[in-house]
Amino acid sequence: IRRYYWFVITNDTINMKKPSSVTLVARKKGSGVLDAKRKLIDFLRLQNIAFQVDDHPNTLDGLTETDTLNIVSLDQVQHGILMSLGGDGSLLRLIDHASAHGLSLVGINLGRVGFLTDLSMDNLDGLTQLLSGDYTSDERGLLEVSGVSQNQSTTLGVALNDMMISAEKPGKNLDFTVTIDGKNEFRHHADGFLVSTPTGSTAYALSAGGPIIHPHLDVLLLTSICSHRLSTRPIVVPPETEITIKIGDLVDRRAVVCTDGTPVDCLEPGATIKICQSKRKLQLIHPEGYDFFKAAQHKLRWEFA
Repeated sequence: IRRYYWFVITNDTINMKKPSSVTLVARKKGSGVLDAKRKLIDFLRLQNIAFQVDDHPNTLDGLTETDTLNIVSLDQVQHGILMSLGGDGSLLRLIDHASAHGLSLVGINLGRVGFLTDLSMDNLDGLTQLLSGDYTSDERGLLEVSGVSQNQSTTLGVALNDMMISAEKPGKNLDFTVTIDGKNEFRHHADGFLVSTPTGSTAYALSAGGPIIHPHLDVLLLTSICSHRLSTRPIVVPPETEITIKIGDLVDRRAVVCTDGTPVDCLEPGATIKICQSKRKLQLIHPEGYDFFKAAQHKLRWEFA
């Protein structure tokens, strides 16, 4: 009798350590967000969990002095967990600070899809479990985007999902050249271009026809947006690959560079940017039992067996 054993190795780590501190952050406004903030604050107090809130206007919106909160500047938060209340976009706004200081991020979803914000206000049992120290730590890679001028690089930002270039004027397309590792050049005429992490493969790249990549694979994804050549297809490259994009010389055709959906620079024709894997990492945390494929099945409404 032959027996075959399969072993699956992932980057998930089960921790049994309570967070050293919890900082509540919100980047959305509205009555629904305010109701969620109050419910979450009451929940944390009922569980006897010490927490603080950051002093951003959107976090404090609707809260009053009677709430007797411990308020801090986000710049002063350099350890513990950032608890983002909102959608994926709200969590993405915290990437730069969290990755720079080694903070862990957990998201409570008030948005629509929420691939990154997997906790729900309708069921806070997972949050109770997480704050008791029973959670999965999930390390994600980041992109670093730099502008290049006279052989000098200037960092424009880091991204968890993707870097995108598109024409500054809506409805216009771009000419640009993508170079891989300084030797392989590809000319494109398209609405834009994406360089994505595996985490970002379920974001804009998915809508642009890219593949779904498990977030623990160490690769980069290159995707042209609405290319004018039908032969153009997404490309998956190794993580150490250096990608440069040079904007074509079309008159009055400037390009906008976005990291995780936020504009970070505007490029004149002939300008160049460089994209590579960042040395930084980001720690997302989930309740024990989190599974990427189950999340994808639920978020993308795959048929249940």
